[in-house]
Amino acid sequence: MTFTARSPQGSYSIILPGTWAEIPLADEETMRERIRALVLQQVGRNDRLARMRRDAREELISTAERARAVGATAFWMSLEVLPGIPLPASLIVRDRAWPDGIDPALPLGERLAAATPDAQVFEQRTGPVARIREIGDDAIGETREPSLYLEYSVPYPEDAGLLTVSVSAPTAHDPELYTLFFDAIVDSLTWAERQTQEAM
Repeated sequence: MTFTARSPQGSYSIILPGTWAEIPLADEETMRERIRALVLQQVGRNDRLARMRRDAREELISTAERARAVGATAFWMSLEVLPGIPLPASLIVRDRAWPDGIDPALPLGERLAAATPDAQVFEQRTGPVARIREIGDDAIGETREPSLYLEYSVPYPEDAGLLTVSVSAPTAHDPELYTLFFDAIVDSLTWAERQTQEAM
């Protein structure tokens, strides 16, 4: 499914394979109502699941509030990658300016490497993209599962700043495969400005 999002720096579209839920961040009451409806839809109305609904609702609201606090402009949660196959993951998107002290005369890839010193810089359709990857180990009940955190920095057109896409996948059974999957999602990003130019 293709989602379109707006940020202070410009609009873009991104393709999220499978089924994803968008959590609105602009208005807190709308955000809370969407989370309540989503939890009810996913968990169900059975009285025995009341605690699970409450815990899921509180966790999602806390995550959304933290996203709003850091200036996030979009928040998506994966429900299924294919029908009947859940994919626990979330994407949170925010804007940030280029750090001070980066020489604007440097080629874009070198500037991006200087702005994100712990990241791997590689080419995608939009140009150079920086990716930070952290693989963790989370306890799920009595078992332990690998977790994956990815942070992509994508330069806006016209040198307008950086779009940062943060990915959290708490049960990434195959971190390498998950990384390729999210690389492809970020590679699907298309700037609205570019679409307009190509149509002319």
